Order: sequence, then C-alpha cells, then structure tokens
Amino acid sequence: MNLLRFLFIALVVWLLITLVRGYLRRLSSAPKKPAPPRIGNMVRCAQCGLHVPELEALKRGEKYYCSPQHLKIDTR
Repeated sequence: MNLLRFLFIALVVWLLITLVRGYLRRLSSAPKKPAPPRIGNMVRCAQCGLHVPELEALKRGEKYYCSPQHLKIDTR
C-alpha cells in the first residue's frame, strides 16, 4: 500500500511540474508588439510646410506638395 501511495504522489508532483513549466513557457513566448510599419522618407510641402511620406507626396521639379491644391497654388 505504501508503494502505491508513493507512486501516486510522485505522479501528482510530476504532473504539477509539467503544468507549471508549460505555463511559464507560454508566458515567456507571449507575442510581442509588432514594429510600426515603415513609411519611407518624409518630405516637406513647399507650400504649407507639412511633412508627408515621399511616396504620397506630389512632386514637380525638386519641390514636393502635400495635395493637388497646393501644387496648383504654387504654379500660378
């Protein structure tokens, strides 16, 4: 009877250790915050000075503009 009790207690201890290890692994491998998306170089609007991503800016010559309206204003 003592041997069965010892085996049962050993099984319970092993099960608890296994569960705690799994829980700690899940905590350490929790998803981290993703890096913010890269938006490229920022350029300044020649009309108002607003900084916009170069990929979204309108370009005429060496000047960049934030909107079609500012592009029109500067060409007058």
